[in-house]
Amino acid sequence: MTASSSLRGLIIDLITPLSKGGDIDGRGLGRHLDRVLPHAQGILLASPYVGEGRNLKPAQKEELLEKALVVVRGRVPVLFWISGGTIEETGDILLRLRKRIEKRAYDGPVFWIDSPLYYHSNRGLPLYYKDLSDAVKEPFFLYNHPSLIEQLARPFKRNNIRTGILKELAQIKSIRGLIFFGPLDRSRNYQKAVRSRPDFRIYDGEEAHFLTHPSLSGVISVGANLAPREWQKITASSLHTSGDQKNYPDHLQQIWEAGEYLGLLMEIYSGHSEAVVKQVLADADIIESPTCTSKIGATEDKARLARELRARYGFPT
Repeated sequence: MTASSSLRGLIIDLITPLSKGGDIDGRGLGRHLDRVLPHAQGILLASPYVGEGRNLKPAQKEELLEKALVVVRGRVPVLFWISGGTIEETGDILLRLRKRIEKRAYDGPVFWIDSPLYYHSNRGLPLYYKDLSDAVKEPFFLYNHPSLIEQLARPFKRNNIRTGILKELAQIKSIRGLIFFGPLDRSRNYQKAVRSRPDFRIYDGEEAHFLTHPSLSGVISVGANLAPREWQKITASSLHTSGDQKNYPDHLQQIWEAGEYLGLLMEIYSGHSEAVVKQVLADADIIESPTCTSKIGATEDKARLARELRARYGFPT
């Protein structure tokens, strides 16, 4: 399963479980993956926000990937955010992770997720990726998140990949798609730019966008850490990938309730999503601790609201 056409649906933006001492919580990671894998078409590791990839040290990233691969065992594609502060840092992270894959002789599908504007301007990107693609065999997804770039101490002139540049990048076969954050009009322009590549996927990076205007490829979901079944149901319905809808007369009612629940859940964990999600999972003894890489205020009240909301809708835990 290496073609991007096989990766369509729910991709879970996985939290990174940490012990109280800040090490990767391997047992918690395993328990959490066992919960969500049956409902996912892909797992995103070390994303810059929810996965805390901006703050994880290279050694932690290596450990996270290796321990995740032990559990995933090729059942779904693994996506890993590799971007560093410079071209050199990104190359070093990529080299370290590839060595872990080779050492384990892992043959499941792996995709590298890269935010090029995190360390590189739009100028010269096509040539950069042509060289990068010659150096590694795994395919790439681009990660376009303007807020991520705006927060840099010295951001580049543009915080979005230019449409013309994306059109050139889409001609590089090892670039399989784009994870998109931003307004719908830019998303439409991006869709037009890549129409020469029917296999090029554009995924919704924002859950709220997907719930109201679902893409044709799928969604990167934070909430699926807490509600994987409900997110799978919504995603399958939106993409028409579920073949059993006719067997359930109350299917539309179930979808409506699931969508309403997920929208209310988003309101609870918005802001510091990783901290709230970790608190809920720690309270349920799935992960060891709600420890995050940065200091965040108390999340117990929001975690309690999330539990109460689930109980109110009567969804199984």
